[in-house]
Amino acid sequence: MDIKKFFAVLGLAALVMAGAFSEENAGGHKKSEISYYSAPVYKVMDSAKSYVVLYGKAGHKMGTVTIPKDWAKNKPDTVKKLLVRNCPKKITPYITVVKKSGDFLKVMLTIPTNHNDRIWGIANENKVESTDGVESIELEL
Repeated sequence: MDIKKFFAVLGLAALVMAGAFSEENAGGHKKSEISYYSAPVYKVMDSAKSYVVLYGKAGHKMGTVTIPKDWAKNKPDTVKKLLVRNCPKKITPYITVVKKSGDFLKVMLTIPTNHNDRIWGIANENKVESTDGVESIELEL
């Protein structure tokens, strides 16, 4: 009987010690290097070399960003900087900018891919700013 009590106390002590050691790594969470932010998309204007995206900002304002179409092409030894995903019917179209350690990584457009949808338009080539040499974009939220 005394041996059973001894092992019971030993087991209880082991549980208490395990709890004490686990508190050192409370939560076990690590801060990610990846961050992202999104905004609703109101219109995507298509041009020969780029997409001009009109998106929503705080306070019922609109912002504009020009994204090169070349970013969507597969290139050896590089990550695609533009991903165009089809948006389900009941979801509002949106744009997401992804950063890694604070540096631009890629942009995702979740929009209807059917160009007959009302979100699509055609941009005037003379008024679209050049995207030659552009390496990143920022959304002003």
